[in-house]
Amino acid sequence: MPDPAEPAADHLWGFLMGLRATGLPAAPAKRADLLRVIAETPPPDPTALYWYARVTLLQDAADLPAFDRVFDAWFRHGLLDDPPLARDDERTPSPGAPGHDDPPPHELRPGDGTRASTLSTYGTRDLGRTGERERALMRALEAAWPAALPATPSRRRRPARTGDRLDVRHAWRRARRHHGEIAELRHLARPPRPGRLLLLVDVSGSLRQHTPDLLRVAHTALRAAPARTEVFTFGTRLTRITAALSHPHADHALTSVSRLVTDADGGTAIGAALHRFLANPRYAALARGALVIVLSDGLERGDTAPMVRATARLSRLGHRLVWWTPLACSPGYRPVTRAMSAQLPSLDHLGGVRDLATALAEARRLPAVLSGPRHTAARDWSDPHRPDRHWPDPHRPAPHGPTPPPMGAAR
Repeated sequence: MPDPAEPAADHLWGFLMGLRATGLPAAPAKRADLLRVIAETPPPDPTALYWYARVTLLQDAADLPAFDRVFDAWFRHGLLDDPPLARDDERTPSPGAPGHDDPPPHELRPGDGTRASTLSTYGTRDLGRTGERERALMRALEAAWPAALPATPSRRRRPARTGDRLDVRHAWRRARRHHGEIAELRHLARPPRPGRLLLLVDVSGSLRQHTPDLLRVAHTALRAAPARTEVFTFGTRLTRITAALSHPHADHALTSVSRLVTDADGGTAIGAALHRFLANPRYAALARGALVIVLSDGLERGDTAPMVRATARLSRLGHRLVWWTPLACSPGYRPVTRAMSAQLPSLDHLGGVRDLATALAEARRLPAVLSGPRHTAARDWSDPHRPDRHWPDPHRPAPHGPTPPPMGAAR
């Protein structure tokens, strides 16, 4: 009896050849990722298979219409009953495109989080070159970071003109020089010490267009305070990139990061990544007393409880917990997804960062966040008409061109 899985496998192979004939060839590693995911978690319906294939095979958002046409032709418009293609036929013609009466390709609702993926990919990505405008913004951002770092009193006391204790030893030495007369009093004080900065950068597929600028933001922070800053990336894995990002030249640093981070543009598991970070005692110690900034859209698929628990613990460990998401750059954004609404009470600030210009604006707001009360993000976002809400002007163009539509791309 023939194996019932062989026709489905042949049809999947025909779909891959159809992509190749349409001009969307997938690298062998990407094909292997797709087959591995299908073998480990068989898709229950064509929609699940669509997202498996889209996350693992698609490299550019501009190729999405052609990808949708090929997928619809093979899995949604009757070609399942056609004879399968031979696996060794590399010259198979592409299937016909859908007709004029076919429904349009599936459209996403921005920021709903229901299409986030946890699929893992393997490979590196070219993060591009830094232009002159980006360099100017990076210099301004590097200058803004010192004021944004938390300052805590040091443990050791030092001589000062004013303080909470008298420097008795200094007064005794001075009195001996003046025949026992105390002519001058000195005090001891605990001078402020710059705190730590911890950056956790989401490099999943839904942030593909923002990943280079988010890593440049982390590079400026590392340049401003190299001894007090730590940077991690997370997608389907957690990667410490502090050493790779420490090169003084931004492009060289990004090249080193691209070689180290192998899960870029793939799926994400925010809760699992944060749990792995907190489960490592050395990593968790980096968050203690630090300004923790998470750069992510917060779109978590599946159970959101691990993400909410990890965020709450990060908030307890850190001096302040700030969440920067590109979605908040849209005037219509509201943190209403299950994950964001559940973790909002743990956040001290929720801001919008999609590029260097918006990061500079948010970095300049950090001193007010550090000096204000804790856990105010839920209060600030409960009333959209608060005067201190820094909504972007929808009629003003973004620093790098027109304001892009709200993000909702799959991971």
